[in-house]
Amino acid sequence: METLYHSGRILTMVDQDDAPEAVLVRDGRIAAVGPLVEVRARASAGTEAVDLAGRTLMPSFIDSHGHLLQHGMLASLVDLENARSIEEIVVAFRDRLAEREEGDRTPLVGAKYDPQLLAEGRHPTRADLDAVTTELPVFALHRSMHVAVGNSFLVDGAGLTAETPDPEGGRFGRFADGTPDGYVEEHPAMSAFAALLSPGGGGGLLPADIADPLRAAELAVADYLRHGITTAQEGAADPATIGGLVAAAGAGALGLDVVVYPVVQSGTTAFDAHAEFAGDYVGRLRLGGYKMILDGSPQARSAWMSEPYEPIDGDEEPGCAYPIHTPQEVEAFTRAVAEQGRQLIVHCNGDAAAQLWVETAERIGAEHPKLLEARPVMIHAQTVRDDQLDRMAPLGMIASIFSCHTWFWGDVHLRNFGPERGRRVSPARSALDRGVRVTLHQDTPVTPPDMMLTLWAAVNRISRTGQPVGPEQRISTWEALRAVTCEAAYQYGEEDSKGQIREGMRADLVILSADPLASAPQDLRDIAVLETIKDGEVVFRA
Repeated sequence: METLYHSGRILTMVDQDDAPEAVLVRDGRIAAVGPLVEVRARASAGTEAVDLAGRTLMPSFIDSHGHLLQHGMLASLVDLENARSIEEIVVAFRDRLAEREEGDRTPLVGAKYDPQLLAEGRHPTRADLDAVTTELPVFALHRSMHVAVGNSFLVDGAGLTAETPDPEGGRFGRFADGTPDGYVEEHPAMSAFAALLSPGGGGGLLPADIADPLRAAELAVADYLRHGITTAQEGAADPATIGGLVAAAGAGALGLDVVVYPVVQSGTTAFDAHAEFAGDYVGRLRLGGYKMILDGSPQARSAWMSEPYEPIDGDEEPGCAYPIHTPQEVEAFTRAVAEQGRQLIVHCNGDAAAQLWVETAERIGAEHPKLLEARPVMIHAQTVRDDQLDRMAPLGMIASIFSCHTWFWGDVHLRNFGPERGRRVSPARSALDRGVRVTLHQDTPVTPPDMMLTLWAAVNRISRTGQPVGPEQRISTWEALRAVTCEAAYQYGEEDSKGQIREGMRADLVILSADPLASAPQDLRDIAVLETIKDGEVVFRA
């Protein structure tokens, strides 16, 4: 099978000034790139010719961090993303409850509420959710996925009282008298509700009938392909998630490449347990390494900081939040991964978390060079400092930056951190200037898998209210495009097969409605994905 693309803008991502006239795809690979006459001469009889008609052809996008299967699972939950008041959250739950058959006792689970968009400017409480029902579990997940709220059925059923201590690495919200108010911060606290939300579900927070991996994979893959992404990540997989993805791969349900990173607290034996996925893709699935989560969410004020958050709502001692793991645990996890020579990607939102990861990587990397050879990654790197970036560069540590934070929560960060620290959130410019390789991600399902919005956010750095968020941290469109193509391929160790248009590379391509390099920065998010091509086959067409 051959396809010849011509008569449009072709971005090879090899050099910014490249302007080939044509690309020939043969059997899923790039067979020729160059002048139309020369490329056409290398085509076989019967080659399909695609006239780009001035549109732009470039490598497809590579998701450097996200949670593909989780994204598909959340599609079945009560959608709270558009709620603008706590009453609208209650109504959304009531509407779903009204659709049920009589006697259905399945927990009501909703996702993606955001306090900054609610009229009350706060999280719901158990009292608010009790207005839905107290006869079965009602559980609302914050958009960050790091905090949530349960109704009294959950709080009482979990046995939480004023005397219940906060778990290590988590926190229970409380009313003024100390009684739990239903707010649960970070997984150690959220897991208190797990047995009630998913009986027999292995400690997960989603009911088993919702967490159908094949259906979830189908929904998520379609959404990723619609946004031009042909390599995705499952970036914090427990054994159940790995099993679901293995089942999806076996059923042929993965229409794009998926790289899986098991979480270290579930053990470091995944490569032995699933040896067939330890090398190249099988059924478009492979294991990439391991994931460690060191702290929480900056917009939820649970990211671990070296300096306190700014006081708000009369909170005179907001503190610095806390780590998820002790330094001893981080040492042990990192050493175990290093001894296997696997890649370790580490969630660090706060600068205190970043400090622990950099120091640990320096120390253990000196003993086990394979840790650094495997290209360690700092996921999110939201508040990483310049002195930490200076130390990351010689380690070869990649900063995978969640650039959309400036759009979704820029106003919140300026309030939580103050103007000096808040404007530095997602410091891509500082990272690049210090020789740190940068990739960009959406952390889907926290935000949609929309690469054009991600590019726009990194290049413009504007909040929802139109406020600039550290314009000195803006990067160029070319740098942003590299971050979601060839640099992301490098992060996965796939730079020899993905991320550029040159002979021998896989024909993972996207056709855009306009040339990003020729577009005004403010117009980037308006560029449409018209076609997505995976290994030479069109898998999405608008």
